[in-house]
Amino acid sequence: MSFLRKKKARNSYRKEPRTGRVFRLPHVRLPRFHLPRGSMVSVLALGGLLVTVTAVVVGVCALSLWLYGKATTSDFFATTHIDVSGNVRLSRDMVLQYGGIREGDNSLAVSITEMERRLRATPWVEEVSVKRLLPDRFVIRLRERMPSFWVQRNGALYYANERGEIIAPVESENFLSLPTLLVENGGEDAIDYLGRFMADLNSGSLPVEAGAIASVTLSASRGVEVYLEDRELRLSIATDDWSGNLARLGVTLGDLARRQELKNVRDVRAVHGNVWVILNQNVRS
Repeated sequence: MSFLRKKKARNSYRKEPRTGRVFRLPHVRLPRFHLPRGSMVSVLALGGLLVTVTAVVVGVCALSLWLYGKATTSDFFATTHIDVSGNVRLSRDMVLQYGGIREGDNSLAVSITEMERRLRATPWVEEVSVKRLLPDRFVIRLRERMPSFWVQRNGALYYANERGEIIAPVESENFLSLPTLLVENGGEDAIDYLGRFMADLNSGSLPVEAGAIASVTLSASRGVEVYLEDRELRLSIATDDWSGNLARLGVTLGDLARRQELKNVRDVRAVHGNVWVILNQNVRS
């Protein structure tokens, strides 16, 4: 009958309303890798070689550590000779103490770098070199900082170099009598002439014995002033013409000594091309 609808077939597809666009991803084909014939054997051989090399390296390292341990505990390398040179203020025992080495120490176990570092850290050592001579000997060569003056800092007495730089405290075990250095206000500019003064003094340009100098004073007006305590005499060298003033002062002192008048002089000043001689009673130029 027409009014009867045909029965819908089972499993028939009913199209749903489209709710959005559907994107279809392109098909990507991954590359395939093919190992050539015999490559698997080569990989296995290479792996075996690497394992063998690693085992050999580990074995050599272990053997080296074992040999080093044996050597650093062997009496064959016990230190029996330590030569020290260049020390003046420091005794040999003090050098060994500062360097951290003693006879009987294993020479291979001693660090030369550490020994040199410790010695340079001491106030007296300026340069040092250490050489190891296997199996049982060390050679230590050093250059000390040489003191030229005493200086006072905060109520204590120190050794100082020719520029007035502090080296170390004055102690009974390294006592050395030196002139006292005093820098007055404005006398800092004369510090550069201290080295020249010491060199001229040692060369004999100034007819004065270094051991007779009790003090050295730096001032803006008098330059470098030297006090000789045994003669109660002061000598001043201005820095405006150092070489000329020094030469004129030396000639004047020599002339006074020949005339036996030096004992009556209490002050000699060389400044601005002139030499002023101050006697106990009067002044003349």
